[in-house]
Amino acid sequence: MIDSIVPPDDDSEAVWAAILHLVQHELSEEQISWLAAGPIESLLAWHGERFIERVEAEARRSPAFASVLRGVWRQDMPQEIWQRIESARGGEVL
Repeated sequence: MIDSIVPPDDDSEAVWAAILHLVQHELSEEQISWLAAGPIESLLAWHGERFIERVEAEARRSPAFASVLRGVWRQDMPQEIWQRIESARGGEVL
């Protein structure tokens, strides 16, 4: 099911734009969990090398985005991408 959100050949740019849009709103804990464990995890698992620099920059710019990253789990991400996510999110894991 998660793969259907961001399949490997999908328009990942549209998914990234949607993530950025959603993070600008006040989200419930359930919405934050869904966003972290769904679209963000999938985007990074499929397209991490292409998006990691943007993710790091957004985490530095937006405390809300960094907070959402604390709900992301490694899943199928390459180790290098995962280490950079851990660094970018700072703080405790949700």
